[in-house]
Amino acid sequence: MSQADEAPAASGMDDRAIARAGATIAILSVVAKSSAFLREAVIAMLYGRGPEVDAFFVALALPVFLVQIVAGSFQIAAIPALLAAKRGGDRRRASALATSGAGIVAGVIAGAAILCAAFAPLYLPAVAPGYSARTITLATDMLWIMSLFAVMGGLAYAGGAVLTAERRFALPAIAPVLTPLAMALLLIGFRDSLGVSALAWGAVIGTLAEAAIVLSAARRLGYRPAVSVSRADLADLLRRWGPLFLATLLLSGAGLIDQLMAARLGEGAASALGYGAKLVLAGLHVVTTALGISVLPAYAENALEDPARLFSRLRRHLVAVILLAIPGVGIAWLLSEPVIALLYQRGAFTAEDTKLVAQVLSAYATQLPAFAAVVILVRAAAVLNLGGVIPVAAAVNIVLTIALNALFMRYWGVVGIALATAPAFAVTGAVLYLGILRDQGRRKPTVS
Repeated sequence: MSQADEAPAASGMDDRAIARAGATIAILSVVAKSSAFLREAVIAMLYGRGPEVDAFFVALALPVFLVQIVAGSFQIAAIPALLAAKRGGDRRRASALATSGAGIVAGVIAGAAILCAAFAPLYLPAVAPGYSARTITLATDMLWIMSLFAVMGGLAYAGGAVLTAERRFALPAIAPVLTPLAMALLLIGFRDSLGVSALAWGAVIGTLAEAAIVLSAARRLGYRPAVSVSRADLADLLRRWGPLFLATLLLSGAGLIDQLMAARLGEGAASALGYGAKLVLAGLHVVTTALGISVLPAYAENALEDPARLFSRLRRHLVAVILLAIPGVGIAWLLSEPVIALLYQRGAFTAEDTKLVAQVLSAYATQLPAFAAVVILVRAAAVLNLGGVIPVAAAVNIVLTIALNALFMRYWGVVGIALATAPAFAVTGAVLYLGILRDQGRRKPTVS
């Protein structure tokens, strides 16, 4: 067990414990994400870029989106709600809230996933007009299978929220390694009998194992299934979750907006943006996971017991993550071109393509300091129950993304779209910070 897992139960993790937890989560998240590259290598070896792979990735995209939007926002909301329910050592109360929350997550995801599968024959031809009828049928069949994957993924997130609230960070960070490995192994072993659907069944088996391991760990910590949740606790959870769900939904649209606006620049622009964004987004995912999970329990405890300490450490953390992120931007600028050349420059991908994609990557990397700050600020606003600030900040981000994309692409083309992310996130962070400052002012006692 890692040092992060052994954090004391006393209130208020110190900054060194948070840093150790963040480092542990980052390292394990990189390991977990690396298994996806193994899966991609197996798929490429067996299928190349054929229609079966197209069908699978379409069937994978929608359930993954659902899990990230529904369960990802739930996890942020659940941790402070669980800690509030557990105050005074009442783990039975927290268990009831965790059970009800997991049931709601599973139900929402299941309903949405079933609708996605049921209506796939209607919307997939419009989304992917170049796909054959056979590919659409195959994607639809796999969407039904992947509905189970989405539900299991939601339960794994819910279990991860419980472990994170208990400061058991390592297992939720490394458990996602199981799903890509199960997919690769099932494809290798059962391709002849299941075809490309082996990937979908592998995703179900992998997330089932992930959910079972995480939920079993929560059970060992004393969390037992219970349904007698108090209305006040459930209302508190839903009140926290609603704004976060809306904000996550809005922010998830920024990447789609980038792609749609890049398509207006002509052939090759959207693909250049996609290639350049892929590495940056992978890095941002690690940053989000490490920062967000490591600070959330400490912030939640501070919000319950000592809000003044939360404001103080938030300022320190903002300065620290911004200063640490700036060298990351410099490294991206220095290494973008050789890295892109190493990964992509072969066959139809020319040296000129490498230069453009490297510029896109460098431009996207400039968002790292502001993005890291927003990750922390969203968690602080969530634990302080500032439900009105978070969706407003997300809406500001969307509006700025559209406006700055339109402006910057006039001067710098597709590179301008990537460059616009930095000021959009900077303003988003400022909106969140001002909202938190206003809350701090309201909490200060007035002097008569």
